[in-house]
Amino acid sequence: MPGFAGSFGRMTLTVIALAILTLSTALLLGNLRLVAQDTLSALRTSIAQARASGQILPRMAFAALWLLIFALSYF
Repeated sequence: MPGFAGSFGRMTLTVIALAILTLSTALLLGNLRLVAQDTLSALRTSIAQARASGQILPRMAFAALWLLIFALSYF
């Protein structure tokens, strides 16, 4: 088979993809506490700004829409 599309090429791409996935997961789990702290800080800041500007309901509706999209993508 010509080119990189042969079985060796597919296997190489699969190994690279799995290595990236494994490394990303390891980095996330290794820093899970910091990720959670940063996420909570960002949520607190955005909620405070939304309350101050009177835009809490539209922003909550937008967040609920995205949560619904992500949840439905798993089914």
